Amino acid sequence: MKWEGVKLKEIAKGRKLSLQNLADQVGVSRQTVNDWIRGQIPKGNHLLLLCKLLAVNPNSLFSDDLKDAISVPTHRQRMHSKITESTQKAALEFSREYLNIFKNSRGSEILPVIRTQDGRGLDDAKKIAEKLRELSGIPEDKPFDYKHTFKLAEELGIYVIFRDFPVSIKSYAFYTRICGHRVVFINNSTNIIDLIFPLLHESVHAVRDEVSSEGEYDENEEAFCDLVAGFIQFPLSYVEFVYNTIKNLDQPQQINTLKNFASTYSHSLYGIVKAIKTIKSDFELQVGGADANLRKQIPTIGEIIFARDDARKFLQTMGTLSKNFLNIVSEQIESLSNRKLAEILGIESELDAKEIKTELLRSSPTSQN
Repeated sequence: MKWEGVKLKEIAKGRKLSLQNLADQVGVSRQTVNDWIRGQIPKGNHLLLLCKLLAVNPNSLFSDDLKDAISVPTHRQRMHSKITESTQKAALEFSREYLNIFKNSRGSEILPVIRTQDGRGLDDAKKIAEKLRELSGIPEDKPFDYKHTFKLAEELGIYVIFRDFPVSIKSYAFYTRICGHRVVFINNSTNIIDLIFPLLHESVHAVRDEVSSEGEYDENEEAFCDLVAGFIQFPLSYVEFVYNTIKNLDQPQQINTLKNFASTYSHSLYGIVKAIKTIKSDFELQVGGADANLRKQIPTIGEIIFARDDARKFLQTMGTLSKNFLNIVSEQIESLSNRKLAEILGIESELDAKEIKTELLRSSPTSQN
């Protein structure tokens, strides 16, 4: 749904209400009302008051074209399977739940976009990876961990939403746009080892989406985003260091040493083996069993988020991993019911939502004035 600010002027005129009078009753300046008419979306509490004064449903101030409001993801799923019509529908239903949240938020007017001269070459991939690593603030020689991955998403203006995916969405994460906002949904059951690469992949989509496409699945674009994500996750200096450490060891020692690296930096053994093959094409090492054992020691993202039954701790974790989305929720907290809050945060208990709402209200700027 697209904001149709010009309707404010039309409806106010029909109610014989001047724009200055409307501004006075809402408690904003006339300039703010003019901004709304020109396309700026009012905050949630202002929107609700406007609708009350004009005696209209909020939906009447938005267009009905859902296609304009939500882009349906066409990116690859797990194991390189393509998104089907049924998974597109499921993803659309997920996104639809957040329409009101995002249509009531202005978001950032300037979003980072990275363009390259030649498009999808090897040098382009390395340049994009270098810029995104710099943006995240991670040291040059370190592989990406999950915290820097979320930090990068924050810097790119991405709203990260954690949910339990239905079985029809066979993805660790998927990227879409809702009312012009960059949004990545993440499956709570994803092990953080499995999460880093797909979230980096979706972040690359985010900075390239403006360049793109007809909304159809593009295997070449998917392969390019994989290439960039690989360079982001594993810098060449780290890959060379790991390879030089293990190259003269026998295979059992190589596997144990790689497992130590992977455990220290929370990445998969498959990932680092694949990265080594980019500099040493004949390198071969079977790490399936060791990789499976490592995953058992690493938590899922859902286990990290819901580690403690404490509203304040939950919000602290969300503030670290999903700051942009938490800010939107905080801005609109007064207009959200406990049930809706539980739904959009992916929490099971409405009682927990009540505690979280209380904590958000307590810490909101308006409550401190």
